[in-house]
Amino acid sequence: MSEANKLTVNLYRDGSLESSHEVNVYSNNKQYDDYFFPRSSVKPMQVIPLLLEASNQNIEFTSEEIALFAASHSGQAKHINLLKTTASKYQVNLEEIICGPQRPFHDETADDLLISGEKYLKLHNNCSGKHLSMLIFSKLLSVNSSNYYELIHKTQEITKQYFIEIFENEDIGFGIDGCGLPAINVKVTNFLNSINYMQKSRSAESWNKVFDAYRAHPEIIGGENRTDTNIIINSKRQLLAKSGAEGVLFVTDNSDSYIFNCTDGSKRGVDLAASHFLYSSGWIDIKPYEYLDNIYTSNRQNTRAVEIEVI
Repeated sequence: MSEANKLTVNLYRDGSLESSHEVNVYSNNKQYDDYFFPRSSVKPMQVIPLLLEASNQNIEFTSEEIALFAASHSGQAKHINLLKTTASKYQVNLEEIICGPQRPFHDETADDLLISGEKYLKLHNNCSGKHLSMLIFSKLLSVNSSNYYELIHKTQEITKQYFIEIFENEDIGFGIDGCGLPAINVKVTNFLNSINYMQKSRSAESWNKVFDAYRAHPEIIGGENRTDTNIIINSKRQLLAKSGAEGVLFVTDNSDSYIFNCTDGSKRGVDLAASHFLYSSGWIDIKPYEYLDNIYTSNRQNTRAVEIEVI
């Protein structure tokens, strides 16, 4: 078995090292023993059981809806409007989602809500699209949705069996995610190899729909200047990118796949390392990295106060 390649993100102030992040880089071209929590980077796979059931019932979700179901959105107005429209279309009650209220990732939206005296809602939670999809899934299965977030619920049982299938491993652990849903713990190699598996399995059509939805609607997947969104927008090839909490980023072009995992859980570390690596590899242009470099090196006076290197 191989050890992960490692990238180090160093931040220097006045020429002296101030902080450092180590990022593991895993490729589907090697075998690893390491396990990890994909967190939200598993959402492209997690939505497929719903798409398979919908197909059985001759229901066709739009590309925007699929993107929403597999998103970690920023809580912007377009995200909230799409949530409401989709819930109304499929006649489910958005009040039933259990993810807690959250400050929107989009700072301007969050500030506007504060200024207007409005509260952060469950709809602003970045995982609310995934929760909506599970209410819809419950409805298609004709089961009570009140405990849709528990592993014993039919939607979660079906999803678990699907993970066992595509990850070709029954040794999958489950914790609790930040949004209250099950959070899987899986071997990195099995996760990366699932892309090839899905393209040759009953999931092929559904996976292609997810992949195309990411390509068509990157602004739904994350939001304005989110790293996964920026990677997709500025890609030089057809690719899917999805961030996860605790310093995880997944990228695939349906042939080569990577997991970037910052060992200290830093979003800053993984975003800088992944953007730099993908630019250096010719997968994307320089813009995602330049954006990150600017926000992490400039102080409140918009003066460059820090220098960054990725090695």
